[in-house]
Amino acid sequence: MKVKIYPGFAQGQLMVPPSKSLLHRSIICACLANGKSVIKNVVFSDDIKATINAFKALGIKIDKLENALEINGRGNLSFFGDEIIDCKESGSTLRFLLPLFTNKKGIYFTGKESLLNRPLSIYEEIFKNNNITFERMEKKLYLKNELQANWYEVLGNVSSQFISGLMFALPLKSEDSTIKIIGNLESKKYVDMTIDVLNKFGIIIQEKDNVYYIKGGQEYLPTDYKVEADFSQLAFFAVAGVINGDIKILNASNDSLQPDSEIISLIKQMGGKFFKEKGNLRFVKSQTKGIDIDVSQHPDIAPILSILAGLSENSSTIYNAKRLRIKETDRLSAVTDILNLLGVKTETNQDSFIVHGEKFFTQNTFDSYNDHRMVMSIAIAALRADGPIIIERAEAVNKSYPHFFEDLQSLGIKIEYL
Repeated sequence: MKVKIYPGFAQGQLMVPPSKSLLHRSIICACLANGKSVIKNVVFSDDIKATINAFKALGIKIDKLENALEINGRGNLSFFGDEIIDCKESGSTLRFLLPLFTNKKGIYFTGKESLLNRPLSIYEEIFKNNNITFERMEKKLYLKNELQANWYEVLGNVSSQFISGLMFALPLKSEDSTIKIIGNLESKKYVDMTIDVLNKFGIIIQEKDNVYYIKGGQEYLPTDYKVEADFSQLAFFAVAGVINGDIKILNASNDSLQPDSEIISLIKQMGGKFFKEKGNLRFVKSQTKGIDIDVSQHPDIAPILSILAGLSENSSTIYNAKRLRIKETDRLSAVTDILNLLGVKTETNQDSFIVHGEKFFTQNTFDSYNDHRMVMSIAIAALRADGPIIIERAEAVNKSYPHFFEDLQSLGIKIEYL
């Protein structure tokens, strides 16, 4: 799909999708509980479908309701040895489920080539030490044997998804386990989110001095759970309002554990104007200034922050960004390429980049890099361009936000589907 987006002032109100991170976690917990759970406020993006279908492949009964899921878990998982779990392009699905789905009969995982090429060395080492077969095939991964209760050491500078994956699996083991973090845990807030959702489904994990204590023999309890708005998606429309709009977001939580909720503080630091109105957030056009931004704890909002930096006075440095290189694409390189095509000068290092702000962007044609966050960042940049912007392979938004363009149009922005 190719879209053409015209510059314009975005005005109106909308509700952003539910948190994809919380939705993955709550679906997993509900599938592990013995009984019926209802997950409310659901958007069926490609990533979420991948997690749903993974559990359906194991015979878990999951029914779609209107914007909700009814999940009838059995309290355990059964395997036949021939299951193929297609994770599509969802890193969360793959990394959360690998330890959970280890079993004595064996199981296959598959997905897009870009997903299977993403780093998994943390699990490879853990599985090797637990006598679990981990075999990389041309288009599949194969695992055989079961993860056991143990003392695990995990580097703190890797994706939190590895730690969360262990946390889903280990409470079900008969013995106690511990996870010790080596060094600084760069994405601690995502682990905190996992522990919070686990707690709501009856699982207790305790933490002290960088060590997580997980009691064995625990049971997941069926729970009704409403997923809050996704701050990584809210960030796009927050920036849209600040660069050229007046946008009210109706379903923003005031006490979210999501790391990407930091977008509010960062906009404030940059001088962007926003107002809290009866639980809603309203973002209005304002001149922002460049600042230094550490994205180690919230890498997913780095692309849209770079768009805001590109229209801010002076320069901004976005640092601790090395994890951007191992997302759906090398986002650090992609973001700087996009900024350069928008007429913004950048300077790139191994794990940081400097953005020199301009007054407006230059119209151009862009590839999506088949990355949903690149598509949405470019689309928001179009609001302050000197002419229409074209995005090729724009269907990548289906990964997380299938109705993104409809929401943008609802704010008065002209979009043509070419």
